[in-house]
Amino acid sequence: MQPDASLAQADVPTTPPNTDAHDLDSVYRNLVHGVGHEHVTDDNVEELIRRAEADNHPVLAAELREWRSPCGDDSATPKRAS
Repeated sequence: MQPDASLAQADVPTTPPNTDAHDLDSVYRNLVHGVGHEHVTDDNVEELIRRAEADNHPVLAAELREWRSPCGDDSATPKRAS
């Protein structure tokens, strides 16, 4: 029996290898496309949240606030402990 073509593995988006983790624009561009979360840090999360809010990406802003929060909620906690 042949496997059903509809069950074939879909292409999963991945972070481009040329991403500059130290360049906020590069990190933000990837986040907007659903990749690059591994480049979010305590040092850049606040600016990334501001940009997401300014660019009307409320889901991305909420995800970044959750990342920042020590317990995974959407609180206004400034940063999680390092």
